[in-house]
Amino acid sequence: MTMFCYKCGKEAPLTDGLCAACYTSEHSLISLKQRYNVVACRTCDSFQMEEWMPFTNVEDIMERIMQRAAGKDKLVFVEDFSEPVHEVIQCMYAMTYCEEYWRIEARFFGYDDPFSDVPIRENHDFELHFKFTVCPSCSKKYGGYYEAILQIRRDGRYLTKEEKDHYLSEVTRLSDAELETFNMAFITQVLPKKEGIDFQMGSIKVAKKIARALQSLYGGTIAESHRLAGFDRQAGKERYRTTIVLRLSQFEEGLFVLYEGRLWKIAHAVGKLLLRNFAEERAVDFKKVEKDHASGALEIVGEPLMRDGMIASRDEAGAEMLTLDSYETIPLSPEIMAEGMSQGEPVRFFERNGIYYAVSP
Repeated sequence: MTMFCYKCGKEAPLTDGLCAACYTSEHSLISLKQRYNVVACRTCDSFQMEEWMPFTNVEDIMERIMQRAAGKDKLVFVEDFSEPVHEVIQCMYAMTYCEEYWRIEARFFGYDDPFSDVPIRENHDFELHFKFTVCPSCSKKYGGYYEAILQIRRDGRYLTKEEKDHYLSEVTRLSDAELETFNMAFITQVLPKKEGIDFQMGSIKVAKKIARALQSLYGGTIAESHRLAGFDRQAGKERYRTTIVLRLSQFEEGLFVLYEGRLWKIAHAVGKLLLRNFAEERAVDFKKVEKDHASGALEIVGEPLMRDGMIASRDEAGAEMLTLDSYETIPLSPEIMAEGMSQGEPVRFFERNGIYYAVSP
């Protein structure tokens, strides 16, 4: 049976009653305007497309405009066209800066319909015109806006200057990472305090997320409090400010702890608590450490209780320790001794109920 295109009358294989040439002329891969006015922030790398979005360069903005125009089809940017596949549109483009705007010459190749056998090539030239303003988040940031205060404290003592510097670096790093996808994740102000450090933050959600991230690394507890900060006329509701306190664990590097009948020194306190005694090590999760401490199964041994000694002799039956303050010789039983402890080794020790517990210094 002879088949003719209903538009041009040509005898040819048909798609929807049209030959390949007529089908291509009647169908389109993508619809683009000739001019796009782009509103961008003059103080940060963001632009407005229904909502404010981050960008790295002009190509990011242009590609997002074209991807949105492509709808459900996936847009793939290539240097040269290859064999087309359904539901994927290939795109090549060139950009030229024309003093006040960017001119884009874009070429597209693909199928307009998942059941079509006719690939379509089409060209679109359009312009990007920029208008610069200040985005809402920058306006809030530089206007001193903040939704939450993140406070970092240490249980049992004040933070040292070195610790304050460390947590300033950590919070800044985590905030910068969040800013890549959320423009309210800024730090408005850093307030060093005698007891710790405070961060005024643009987002409650981000402040909570950073607190949880630090807790997973350094242990501690998180508490929240809220106070009325005013009335949001746009939202028509009261506005509250949240204070989030991360109280860092008192278990820190250098402390001595009595745990499961043995004396240990905390060698590392990031991620997990690393307990060490000569060649022996134990890695314990912060949550378990704090739970065991609350139940009395783990105890911090204060520095005033610790004394200096040296292993005078060692054999399979145990060891003898020489105290360096009174020069007494004290026996140590095998069950409280660590692997790797040998004659001549210095130790720290303390005594309780007639039992001496020794640990590597």
